[in-house]
Amino acid sequence: MSTKSSSQFSFEDIENKLGSKSFYTLIFITILMNLFFIQALRAFIPGIYGSLAHVVFGEDIIMNSLILITFSFFFLPAFTDLICKKFGKKNIMIKSIYIIVILRTLLAFHLPSKLQTICSALIVPFYGFYISILLTLWIEDKDKIVTENKVIIIVFSILFSFLLDYFIRTIGNTQDISLTAPGLKGDWRITQYYWLIIQVPLAIFCIYYAKKYFPTFSSQSRKMSLNIENEEKQNTISTAYSLTFAGIGVFFFLLFCLFLYPNAIAQHTMTNYHFNNILNIISLMIAISIILFVNKNLITNIKTLSIMNIFMVIILIVFLFFGKTLTYIASILISILLIILYLNFFVLFIKLADVNFKWVRLKSISNAITIALLFMLIFDILHTLTTDWAGTSAIFKGLGPLIMILAGIILSISTITSIVIKSKKELLKDEIAK
Repeated sequence: MSTKSSSQFSFEDIENKLGSKSFYTLIFITILMNLFFIQALRAFIPGIYGSLAHVVFGEDIIMNSLILITFSFFFLPAFTDLICKKFGKKNIMIKSIYIIVILRTLLAFHLPSKLQTICSALIVPFYGFYISILLTLWIEDKDKIVTENKVIIIVFSILFSFLLDYFIRTIGNTQDISLTAPGLKGDWRITQYYWLIIQVPLAIFCIYYAKKYFPTFSSQSRKMSLNIENEEKQNTISTAYSLTFAGIGVFFFLLFCLFLYPNAIAQHTMTNYHFNNILNIISLMIAISIILFVNKNLITNIKTLSIMNIFMVIILIVFLFFGKTLTYIASILISILLIILYLNFFVLFIKLADVNFKWVRLKSISNAITIALLFMLIFDILHTLTTDWAGTSAIFKGLGPLIMILAGIILSISTITSIVIKSKKELLKDEIAK
C-alpha cells in the first residue's frame, strides 16, 4: 500500500502485524465512528443553540430546558473505566459501535428537531467510550506496532472523516444532505432522504465487520512500580498533563463554530463558497500528508510549534477583524491556519495516547476526552451569548471574536505545553533508569 516514510510510518507494516482483515476493519469502522461523531456534533450544536434561545426568550421553557439537560451526556465518558470494570472493555467498545450506528441511522430518517438533538447528544458519550477503549486496548496490545504509528492511524482516520464530511457537503451543493433537509428546494421531501441510501448499507456493513473482524486486542493493564518520591513526581506531571486537553476541546470549538463551514468563511470574507471549500479540502489533505510522511520530530519540535502557533493566532486576528477587507487574501490565510490547527490536534492526540494518570490508562484517556468536551461546551455557550439572537445580556455582545482568539491562544498554549511536559517526563524516566 505505502512505502515507509521518513517517520518510519508504513500502512503495509501495520497491516502485516495486525492482520489484513483486522486492519481494514479497524480503519473502516474508526473512520465511520469519527464521521458519525462529527455529524452528531453538527446536528447537536444548532439544536442546542435553538433550545437555549427559546429558554432565554421564554418560549416552551419546560421542553427546551429538558433538551439542555443533554449537555450532561458529554460528561459520561468520565465513567468509562467504572463501566468497563463491570461489563468489560471489549464488550463496551463493541456495544458502543452498535449504538452509535443505530442512532446515526435514526438521524438519517430526519426525526423531529428535538429528538434529533437528543440522538446526536447520545452519540457523543458512546463515541467517547469507543475511542477511549480503542486507544487503551491498542496501545497496550502486544503486537509490536510502535505506539506512535497507532496514534497516526487513529488521527488519520479522524482527519479522513473530516475530509469525507467536506465531500458529502460538497455533493450537497453547500447543503448538508446527511442531516438536514435542503429547505427551500421544492423537492425537499425526496432529497432529504438521499443519505438513507448510503447510511443503511453503512450501518449493516459496520455491524457485520465489527462483530466478525474487529481486532481482538490481547492487552493487559500494566502498572509501574516506583518508589514514593518518584510516584509523587510522576503524579504531578500527569495532573498537569490532563489540563493540556483543553486544547482538543477548543480545537473542536473553533472548527464547529466557523472553520468547518466554507459557507461561513465565504460570508465573513465576502468570497466564493466553492473557492473556500476547495481551499479547506486542500488544507486538510496537506495536513494528512504531513502527518503520514513527515518525521514526527519536525512536527513536535518546540521552536517549530511555537512559530506556527504564533502565526496561527495572528492569522486568526487578521481574519476576524479584517476578513471583509482582505477578502480572498483572508481566505488563503485561513487555509494556512487550518493546516496548523490540524497539526496541533495531532500533537495533542499523541499526548492523549501517552498520558497515564495514576497508572490507569483508560481512566486517563477518558478523563482527558471529558475535559476536552467540557471546554468545547464552555466556549460554545460563551460564543452563543455573544450573538444577538441567543442572549439578552449586553455584556457579551460583540465579544465573539475575542472569545475565538482566546480559544486559539488556549489551543496554542496547550499544544506547546504538552511538548514541554513530555520533555520533563522523559527526563524523569532517564533519572529513574539511572
